[in-house]
Amino acid sequence: MTSYDVDVLVAGAGPVGLTAALQLARAGVSVRLVDAAAGPATTSRALGTHARSLEIYDQVGVLGDIAPHGTRVNGFIRHQADRTSRVDYDFDGLATRFPYMFNVDQVITERVLRGHAAAAGVAVEWDTRLESFQQDDDAVTAVLHSGAGPSAGRETVRARYLWGCDGGRSTVRKALGLPLAGETAHTWLIADAVVHTDLERDGLHWLFPPGGALMLFPFPDPGKWRLLDTTGEGDAGQPAQIARQFGGKLSRALGRDTVVDTPTWASKFTIQQRAVPAMHVGRCFVSGDAAHVHSPASGQGLNTGIQDAYNLAWKLAMVLHGHAGTALLDTYDAERVPIGRALLASTGEVMNTAMVDTPTTPHDARAADRDFMRRLIRNMSGLGIAYPDSPLTVPGDGPDAGPRPGQRLTQVSAADAQSPGWTALRGLLRTPAWHLLVFAGSEDAAGRDHGAATAEPLPSWLDRITVSRSRPHPDGGTRGVWDPDGRVGDTLAATGGDWLLVRPDGYLSARGTGDAELLAALDRLTATCLSTRDGAAK
Repeated sequence: MTSYDVDVLVAGAGPVGLTAALQLARAGVSVRLVDAAAGPATTSRALGTHARSLEIYDQVGVLGDIAPHGTRVNGFIRHQADRTSRVDYDFDGLATRFPYMFNVDQVITERVLRGHAAAAGVAVEWDTRLESFQQDDDAVTAVLHSGAGPSAGRETVRARYLWGCDGGRSTVRKALGLPLAGETAHTWLIADAVVHTDLERDGLHWLFPPGGALMLFPFPDPGKWRLLDTTGEGDAGQPAQIARQFGGKLSRALGRDTVVDTPTWASKFTIQQRAVPAMHVGRCFVSGDAAHVHSPASGQGLNTGIQDAYNLAWKLAMVLHGHAGTALLDTYDAERVPIGRALLASTGEVMNTAMVDTPTTPHDARAADRDFMRRLIRNMSGLGIAYPDSPLTVPGDGPDAGPRPGQRLTQVSAADAQSPGWTALRGLLRTPAWHLLVFAGSEDAAGRDHGAATAEPLPSWLDRITVSRSRPHPDGGTRGVWDPDGRVGDTLAATGGDWLLVRPDGYLSARGTGDAELLAALDRLTATCLSTRDGAAK
């Protein structure tokens, strides 16, 4: 028997690494989380949080701690020549409880995630750098370097898996030889500062002073904005100069004097549009900026990284607990590598659009803005991400309405989500497990075995939930959801005898009616990627 120091060593304690560590710990996996920095970041970086990430925060149970510190952004406002036009974000056809962009400082997001990770037993080991590693068939042997000067030291750690969430200069990615393929694009200047202006604070502003374009994103803090200059002009090391530069450009774009205070943070950077061809090699994985870097214009970096971590954590936990073989880990690449590639295309479109000031006529501009924002919302919200071709998706005939296999389960409006049934179900779905939703066949059968999932014992990793229009009765440990107004059944297009098989990350794996279809779906999943025949749990 091979000995291990820890199940998973996570390198990088930003939002991606923190999400990874938190979810692993919640699933009963031992974790060490290291970061080369001396301590938590204090300057702002990512700001925009999109609808799918808010759904994840809610399912993880951290949204309540993040929400008081953010602000909603509901529209896109163009200032051109002597006119202003506003286009509200169009979520038509994208059912979600969060039909908006949510701006919250990454410093706060990390603080909340650190607190929850610590409560789950994982504290960040600061000033601890992953120096090198080697992997074999059984484990990864990593060398950690901590401290500086006379107190510096090295430690060898043997982990079952190594997870690189260590940013754009990732040590893990480089050591694995994964090329970050793509191109270098434009150089931009970004600064965070208080701006003395009456601009609407629930919108993203796009302005066109002579020579280039500006974008403004509101912070929750009174009067504070993130300013982006697509010309890249100015010296980020001279904050007073940057304030004057932005103030002058805003004054010319708005046609009135606008004062910008000295920035609290400024940075000039060359945008990279790159992604790796694979996100894991053997027992080592990469997520977030370690796997894909791109333009910040649509705020996708943090969001996509969070979704990477949420996708992989439960898979690693299943393998480590002996509930699945390593074939399950191959689905991380199958599902997330295409997302990284698509991200480059969508962020590239935003970047190129932000660089120009056409069209010029009011009618054409407004029509173009609406079309652009409709496409942008579908890309940046994350709500359209689906895995229809994944080995974990079992296709089949079903109703035209409701979520399809491979799609998010929670395609539900805020009003429907606050119904009694959805309120209860959302709480139960926070458990990091597979869930089988079984819909009772009649009101007098509430909570009893009826019509599905009753003929054979279910796998230990599958948590069964009965949904009924009547109050559920105790049922040998089966958990029930009371759906008195039928909103759960209606939004999921499910009736008596139907069942839905839901992954731990909230995506629908399969749906059908009756025992035979359920057992066939479970057999297929077991045969393709949930089998333990390869001895992965040893």
